Parts: sequence; structure tokens; C-alpha cells
Amino acid sequence: MSRARQAAALLALGALAAAAGYAGAAWLAGAASEPPAAVAAAAPAAPPEEALLTPPPPPPPPRPAPDAVPDEPPPTRPGPPAAEPEPAGEPEPPAPAPRPAPEQAPAPDPEPPDDPEPWAPAKPPPPPEPSPPPVVLEPPGPPPTGVPIPAAQMPTGYEPARRALATALAAAAPGSTEAADIRRGLALWREYLGPDAVSVPEGRRRTVARALRANAWWFAGRGSPAGRVILRDPDGILLTYGAGHGFAVNPVATGGRWRGLNDDVPPQGLAGPLLTMGAERAAGDRRFLAWEYHDVGDDPEAIRPGASAMAQGRVALVLAHAHARSGDPRYAKGALDALAAFTVGVDRGGVRSMVAIDPGQPPAPWYVERAYPGESPWKGAALNGFMVTLLNLRGAAATLDGPGDEPRVTATAVGLARDLADRGARTLTRHLADHDSGAWSYYGLMTPGRAWRTHLADLNYHCYHVRLLDRLARAYPELPFAATAARWQGYVDRAGASCPAR
Repeated sequence: MSRARQAAALLALGALAAAAGYAGAAWLAGAASEPPAAVAAAAPAAPPEEALLTPPPPPPPPRPAPDAVPDEPPPTRPGPPAAEPEPAGEPEPPAPAPRPAPEQAPAPDPEPPDDPEPWAPAKPPPPPEPSPPPVVLEPPGPPPTGVPIPAAQMPTGYEPARRALATALAAAAPGSTEAADIRRGLALWREYLGPDAVSVPEGRRRTVARALRANAWWFAGRGSPAGRVILRDPDGILLTYGAGHGFAVNPVATGGRWRGLNDDVPPQGLAGPLLTMGAERAAGDRRFLAWEYHDVGDDPEAIRPGASAMAQGRVALVLAHAHARSGDPRYAKGALDALAAFTVGVDRGGVRSMVAIDPGQPPAPWYVERAYPGESPWKGAALNGFMVTLLNLRGAAATLDGPGDEPRVTATAVGLARDLADRGARTLTRHLADHDSGAWSYYGLMTPGRAWRTHLADLNYHCYHVRLLDRLARAYPELPFAATAARWQGYVDRAGASCPAR
């Protein structure tokens, strides 16, 4: 992106920047309690977590779906919870003043003409199913349990944690879920921390070590949880449970401050540990940080580092708030390093997928909730995750767009975040109709474990789509988001249902 283009984007888009606030306006004002009434009234209800640890099974027969939560609806499938985007409420920033030119070249353009995306147009997705599955209209159920780990009880290193897990495994019943959970943790230790682990990025090692310590704490005195549990470690990092996988660091949940579990941690307090867990990646001359997962959605036995645009956007927003509160230049640079992942294709380790459906459509950028290198560009491209990411990108831009000691770095990050969001909004506009069955919205076009266009959103996620479209309509009034939100709300009304109270 040229400097002139960046400056023009800053001036033209500054008045539109509306951040998806990290934890409400109280955070920016330094308040320790609830946000002001006006902000609280404007904030949407807590949305669902994103299921990022286990694959969804094939669609069940029509029946009440378990495990939905009252103010964080998960998909209607068993599995671990997912994390919600932060409430709205970031103040509208003033138009930015002219900034110094970046001291380094801006991050690569998200759609460089000399770097075609290997999106494999020769392998189009299968045609849509003639009859969508039935809509799930059941009300939500109880939320998962949040459990804080006392700092004095957390193992101090991964070697003591490994020994504690080995002891717990010896006491676990053979073939039990507990044994499977512990074996998974020990397998991650062998892969990334053990004596045979070589060339492992430090951020990946730190992420796995943190999960190992949390699992050691849990299984020292407990078996596998019977329900859905989220651990919060002493630094405020959240770990979500999946049967057979144990507890895994969840950067989406952490950045979303799920159900207030880490609300007592200031942004710079959370940003410090997160920075240490960013794994360095490179695609040619492009370098970036990735906050990784190590499961594979439709291969429960696999261990492989994976990336998520939703995680990258959440972390960029956390780091932007940390910079705004502390002025620490590490956090501005970290936000830029997180944003750079959006300029790299999925097959090269980034989170940008180039998507198209109709013949002759030029591929356009979609920021996937979970990346599946080498597979369909639509795989892992959940609709709600994409919309949340667009709001997070705009929130990061608005939060970084202020005075600071490193204006060249922040100018680059602001320009990139806004450009990424604007490009993504145009892609969303083009493909909203593809996510409409004619009577309901799809959760995604190709969800792992399901056939093409067979995963209708449940009531909770469909209503979440409507709320996200309403928020995007405020940021992009010229695009058809408001009209789509109204149409999709009409589907709820015609079904004789109502969106769950928040």
C-alpha cells in the first residue's frame, strides 16, 4: 500500500471508525466497574464462543440440541465452548490528524497482484443441498463453568507439570476420558517441549507449556469434567476443555474476556503474556506472529499448529488497548505483527483465504476462523467469525489511531487494519446471499465434518448473525448489511420464535 493511499484511507475512513470495544468504554476510561449507562445500552449481548477445539459431528436428526448457553450460544453440537466478541461501545474517534510517513514499508497489500493465492479453482465445492436441514429453535441452556487457578497452586515449570501429569495418568482408569485427556497433554509435550523437539518457535513452546501447567493443576486432584469448563490461569489466559484433549489455551476466549473471567486483568497485564505466546512465522519476506491452536477440527488425533483470523483480530485488539493504556511501543509493534497474518494466504501459514463461488468471480479475501491449508478456501470460514473479525479490525484501528511515541508504527497498523476491514466488508457483501437458505442463515458454507452448505445456524447463532450485521451496518451504512439483518430477523419472526434475551 502506497503512502499516499494510506494517508487518503486514514482521512476518508477516520470518521467511520467505530471500534468493537474490548471490554466497554469503562476500560478506556480506567473505570473498575460497569461501563456508563449509555454505553451499556448500546452494547450487544454477549455472543457465542467460537468452538475451536473439536470438530462438529455430522448433523443430528431433528431434536432438541443440548449445550447452548443463555448469553453465549454455542453451535447446536456437542463440544467445547467458543469465545464471544467484546461488547460494542468504543467511542467514535475524531478524524485523524496527518501522520508522519511510516519509517518502514507498510505491511504487504492484502491482495498483491504478484502473489496469487493458491485457492485451487479447479476443485470447486459441491453444489448446494436441494433441501436445507431443519432449523433448530430450542432455547439456550446453562453456561459452562469458569474456574480460576490460584497462583500459588500453578506448577512453576513445564517439567514439574509433565511429571505431575505422568503421575495422574498412572492413577487414571485405562480407556477413560481422563486418560485420553492426559495422554494428549503428554503428546504435546513430546512434540514441542521434549528432548526430540527441534526448531520449535518460542511462542509455540510457551503456549504448550502454559497448557501443560494448567492441565497438571486440574488433573492433580480431579478427573475429566463432566460438563463444559473454562480455566483462567493466574495471568488471565483462558483455556477451554475438550473431551480427549484436556484444556487448551484459547486466544479467542482470552481476547473476548469471556463472561468476565479475566476482567480484573488490565489490558497491558493481559497483553504481556499474550506477546510471549505469539509464534513467529514467515512467508517469503513477510514475517508475522500467530497465536496458535494445535488441534485439527476434523482429525481428532492430529497435532498441528493452526492459525485463526478470529484469534489474530482479538489479540490485535488487546494489544491496541494495551498500547493506548500504557504507551508501551511493544504493544503497537505486536498489534502490527498480528495484523500482518491477514496479508498471508492460508496455504502459506496466514489467515487470508481467497474465495469465490460463481464461475468468473475474482477471488476475494475472507479471514477464516480456522485455517485448513491445502483444502477448500471455504473450509473453516464461519460467517460469525468473519464478521467478528471485521469489527475487531476496525476496533484495533480506532484504538491505535491516537497520540503515541511511535506514530510511524501505529500509522502503518491503522492503515492496514482499516484496509483489511474494508476489503473484507466487500467480500461479505458479495457472499451474504450465499449464506441465506431462503428461510435461515448458514453457520458457514463448509464446516469441518459437514457437507457443503448443510450447516444451518441454530437460533442462537442466527440471532447473533443479525446482531453482527446491525453493528456492521453502523460502520458501513452504504453496504446492504442493515437490509440483510432485517430480512434475517424476519425469518425468526415468521418461524414464531424470538431471539434469546441477553
